[in-house]
Amino acid sequence: MTSVIGSISLNIAASVGTIFINKHLFQNLGFVGLGTTLTVFHFVFCFGFTAVAAMLGIFQPKRLPIIKILPISLAFCGYVVFNNISLAYNSVSFYQVMKIMCTPTIIAIEYFFYRKSQDKRILYTLIPVCLGTFITVFTDMEMNYYGTFMAILAVVSNSLYTIYGTEKQKELKANSLQVLLYQSITSAVMLAFTIPFFDDTEVISEYDWGNGNNLFWIISSCITAFFVNFSFFLVAGKTSPLSVNVVGYFKTVLVFVGGIILFTSAISAKNLLGVFLTLVGVAWYSYVKYKMSLESNPVLPTTNKN
Repeated sequence: MTSVIGSISLNIAASVGTIFINKHLFQNLGFVGLGTTLTVFHFVFCFGFTAVAAMLGIFQPKRLPIIKILPISLAFCGYVVFNNISLAYNSVSFYQVMKIMCTPTIIAIEYFFYRKSQDKRILYTLIPVCLGTFITVFTDMEMNYYGTFMAILAVVSNSLYTIYGTEKQKELKANSLQVLLYQSITSAVMLAFTIPFFDDTEVISEYDWGNGNNLFWIISSCITAFFVNFSFFLVAGKTSPLSVNVVGYFKTVLVFVGGIILFTSAISAKNLLGVFLTLVGVAWYSYVKYKMSLESNPVLPTTNKN
């Protein structure tokens, strides 16, 4: 239980940190329009960190078939590419609301392809989580048919990536770092080919890459992103895809609250209601999961033998 809480805490802290570092890069350091490039940097650094960890003996690498890693890499790359297209045609608000659709999508995929069904108690807890997140991020949505189609593909890709994060570790009998070693470099190579289509090549060529301040924040983003990816596999391996998704909603709320504190964003009663509902739902979900774990692994009473 302690290791699960630690993994989730690391994932939340690293994710929120990465988001605010990236926001600083995009808003203040001229990195806007280079989202795919930054993601490629993240995975290249991630591969480097993981390879060094293997050489230092922190974990034992395991030879994994690339064909088995391709699905999780393709799912992640699809998530990045389709999200980039969706954001080009839709508002950020619509993008945030569509992320909520990952929950029913994960439930449906697990039910039809993995024959897994969720306990009704779990399903009930997801109502305030999804509703609260919707209320928190919803403003005026702008959308069109093509952008909506891309957003749907992004939801499916993200849901598959979340599920594969759990299932691939079981299937390959590999731990988080062993999978990440292969997945990171495979995703980096795949995404690198999409940079000319989604990033501003003029900005790339003219960017001041030698500036020490710019490099500091880019490297900081890569370091926190490594812990995001590492902790994602930790959480996925120790919990379930749905739990990973719920943690994602909690991070959305934290980012929203952090934006208010750090960037003096406006807040309304509607936003506060959304944050409250989401937090209640996350707490309820955690409590139900804890109760269910006790039911499946009851603590047997001890007896004294004289």
